[in-house]
Amino acid sequence: MILYTRILHIFIILFLVTEIGICQTIESKNSIQDSTSYYTNRLKEAMAKSNLFPTESYQVLDESQIYFESKKDTSRVVKCLLAMSEIQKRKGKFSKTFDHLWQAKYLSDQALDKAQKVQIRISLARLYDEFNMNEQSVLYLQEAVKIAKKIYVQDSTQIDNLISSYMYLAVRQRKMGNYQKALQYLDSCYVTPSITLEKSIEMPFWDAEKGKIMQELHEYKKADTFLHLSHSNTSGKKVSYRPNISMYLGDLKKDLGQKDSALFFYNESLALSQDQGFRNDLETEVLRKISEMYSTNGDTKLAYDYLVKSTNTADHKVLHDKNQTNSELFQIKDSYLKSISEKNAQLEQKTRTIEKSNTIQFRLKIILFLLVLLGLVLGVVFQMRLKLKKTLLHKKEAELKTKFIEERSNNEIELKSKELTSYALQLIDKDTAIDELLNLLKTESSPHYKSLFSKYKKGSKDLWNEFNLQFTQVNSAFYDKLKELHPKLSSTEQKHCALIKLNLSTKEMARILNIEPHSVHVSRSRIRKKMGLERSENLESYIAGI
Repeated sequence: MILYTRILHIFIILFLVTEIGICQTIESKNSIQDSTSYYTNRLKEAMAKSNLFPTESYQVLDESQIYFESKKDTSRVVKCLLAMSEIQKRKGKFSKTFDHLWQAKYLSDQALDKAQKVQIRISLARLYDEFNMNEQSVLYLQEAVKIAKKIYVQDSTQIDNLISSYMYLAVRQRKMGNYQKALQYLDSCYVTPSITLEKSIEMPFWDAEKGKIMQELHEYKKADTFLHLSHSNTSGKKVSYRPNISMYLGDLKKDLGQKDSALFFYNESLALSQDQGFRNDLETEVLRKISEMYSTNGDTKLAYDYLVKSTNTADHKVLHDKNQTNSELFQIKDSYLKSISEKNAQLEQKTRTIEKSNTIQFRLKIILFLLVLLGLVLGVVFQMRLKLKKTLLHKKEAELKTKFIEERSNNEIELKSKELTSYALQLIDKDTAIDELLNLLKTESSPHYKSLFSKYKKGSKDLWNEFNLQFTQVNSAFYDKLKELHPKLSSTEQKHCALIKLNLSTKEMARILNIEPHSVHVSRSRIRKKMGLERSENLESYIAGI
């Protein structure tokens, strides 16, 4: 009893330990899931508030990046880096921007998210665009288009990245003065006639860019239509490119000689730029354009004041930052490229070595497997052939033996049947001769007739018994089979069947049985009836088969 109690206690303890372990595991998993959800929500909030609270958002994104790096969640790490680079770009800190983008590019190139690869290349192209580095900008945009096309081929609903790539290529070509190419890229945004552009990107941006190109091509009526449409669609909205639209309208009015309207839109662009912040480069350009307008109107004092603002404040600061940052960018780029190149070279070398080793091992395993399999197959085939050969040999020997026995039996039966038939015929001849002698004695009224006749009848019966004995020896199973098939046959009818089997004629059978031929015919009819034979069936053939 004590032993059972202790065993029960041990089982209870083990059960409790298991339950505690399971609970701890579940709590740990729930804790990890809660943490992931927490940082995911913070990431979304930071990205949504990055325009209004850039510093706080950047700090949240930095913390989220560290967390997702610890969880090896590359996709969310790249999202953090992209958002952080955008904040640094708005602040004019291009060195940090470049830093985040190259880190994001390195991570995304190792991952499978093609959409992020497109976004990173567009961001890099726009960054190079800040320094008028046309070749690098176009190169990254073309890479973005190439990847976006692959995404679109795999899933025709994923069109946003392809349209964005075409849009930024159009902007880049327009800034380079390639207006026709820019128009082609803008038209390419409509990848298929079924694409509705408003669902993929903001239509006002497309209208503004189209209007600016028309203005550069001196098609002012079209330019006015597109730019005013873009301006009205963004009115009252916090859109990052709205200052650009007002500046484009100012340029258009300037070309049309509408100076007051040009100043109105330039001042609107300036106000919007100052209101949004982080657009000192655009602000500087607009200040310079306003200065030019006042200079054209003869108001040299205002022209001078705006020129001083443009030169001594924002423009000077931006140019200084850009020149300083430009140098830093190339240093960072070189260090990144060098480290990435070294890492990639090492990884490729290791990968090639591993792949080569794995390939050799795989081939050796395949060869070894094939050799073993071949050996097994050959062994099985050899055994099967040997077994088959033995089986065929035994079968052949058995067939030969059976055939020999059968032939010997058939020969013996045939020989004995011939002897039996000959014996029967001899009996018939003998019986015929005796009948002739008896008839002669009867005719001559010999006193010996009666005694000889009685003796002859007894001799005929003995002769039949002797004949029947020999027939049974030759056809030992005949009577058994006949009785089994037709048990209603009488002994006399069985005798008839035996004589039929010897293929004797009616007359010969009558002589052996010492009856009239008519009686033989009657007996044959009864036999056919008892055997159930049809009229078309041959009695001799049927009995011969028994």
